[in-house]
Amino acid sequence: MELSYTIPLQKHLKMETPPPEPNAAPFFCWDVHLLTVQGRKTALAMNRASRYSLLFYGMNRADWTRLPELVRDEIRAVILREGLSEFEVTRYFALGGPLNISGARSPKSAAALNWAMRVLLQYSSLLDDKRLSQPQAAHMINGEVYHTIEQCGSPREFFLLGFRHL
Repeated sequence: MELSYTIPLQKHLKMETPPPEPNAAPFFCWDVHLLTVQGRKTALAMNRASRYSLLFYGMNRADWTRLPELVRDEIRAVILREGLSEFEVTRYFALGGPLNISGARSPKSAAALNWAMRVLLQYSSLLDDKRLSQPQAAHMINGEVYHTIEQCGSPREFFLLGFRHL
């Protein structure tokens, strides 16, 4: 599994990452971006194949140091929240392989992250100051339909479809 950190996130973490794996399967890759929403540092993780998004609002210094674990744990939680089984969780992580941190991938990934940020702004009133993970706002983002040359549908539809192809 690959977490690709955007350049703003790398600068915030004061780290350099290796280039992305050229043959990594997009369903097991998540682009992770830093943004500020309502004055609070926020991490947006987006599945490269489906645009399925995870949101962590109000990140503090300790949270940034454990970002890979936060993303991994939230992926596990959303697979279960979407009605899939513990078997599917185990299978996803087994097929995804060991966790690798890499640099940003492509302009296509940046465009997808920009789309999610625009949608997030529509639902910013749903953000909960008392929670790091933001399942309610993420649920709304993942239900929005988007159009590309390749596909039209919601991130949720494409994420769940990915499990049928495993």
